[in-house]
Amino acid sequence: MKKIAITMGDPAGIGPEIILKSLPKIDSSKILLIGNNKIFTRLENLYNLKIPKTIEFYNIEYDVSNIQPAIENKNTGELAYLCLKKACDLVIDNVVQSIATAPLSKKALNLAGYNYSGQTEILQNELGSLAENAQMLFVAEKLRVLLLTRHIPLKNIPNLITKENIVNTAKILNLELKNKFNIKKPKIAMCSLNPHAGENGILGDEELNVINPAINYLQTLGIDIYGSYSADFLLSDAVKNYKNPKFDAYISCYHDQSLPAVKSLGLDKVLNITIGLKALRVSPSHGTAFDIAYKNIADYNSMLNAIKFLENLLLII
Repeated sequence: MKKIAITMGDPAGIGPEIILKSLPKIDSSKILLIGNNKIFTRLENLYNLKIPKTIEFYNIEYDVSNIQPAIENKNTGELAYLCLKKACDLVIDNVVQSIATAPLSKKALNLAGYNYSGQTEILQNELGSLAENAQMLFVAEKLRVLLLTRHIPLKNIPNLITKENIVNTAKILNLELKNKFNIKKPKIAMCSLNPHAGENGILGDEELNVINPAINYLQTLGIDIYGSYSADFLLSDAVKNYKNPKFDAYISCYHDQSLPAVKSLGLDKVLNITIGLKALRVSPSHGTAFDIAYKNIADYNSMLNAIKFLENLLLII
């Protein structure tokens, strides 16, 4: 059986802590933990916890003498990157089926010379292709919100709202909902870019010229997609009814259009999932939290839920 890889994340953040606290509550036979043994030994001694002996551990050799709690630098960024890169290599080698990632620091990543805007972009580079594109999907219970654009400046977003982008994204989402979430006929809703869905061109014409034509085309392909709807009403209703939303998934035009509403449910309830690649990746919806690192107060439930999500997925695919 292929395993679930768990990557350590930034060693100066809360990643190693929330992993260590999650491990006793999961099926260790399914896990391959990737990290640095000296970092985990520090935490084992600090919290009087031990990595279960049944956990398969892949040690990333690294000089951790310059790595200190809550201090991000090029060393923490490099070690975090090496852990994720190894997980990707193991996917390619058919050892690992999916990946649960602890948070890393984008600043540290770039200080180390890896010019990515996040883990999703690394995964795209390592596990994607011209036919496979990483998509960022946030999940809370039955609420699923996909981001059409991700970590980019707000001023650049309109240029990326294209028919091609919408069509490709929706096709990937529709396929993954069928294959990974076991939804036979997914029902998808598309957010508008502009307030009030553009008010027939008064508040913007992207809906009339780009978004709605893309939706119409997708419908001719047999994809059950609707919209575009005013994002404020659509998403507020979806979050309010997150255990039983009207649609199986929602496509949001940009990061902060949807995530404030989604994350209002609580970080312990929300998972960040990367779909559309050779392996499914899940992570907590929070960051490295350097301000509370190595203080034994980090809430590990989001990390635990990420791992359990992949455990349950092993049972159905």
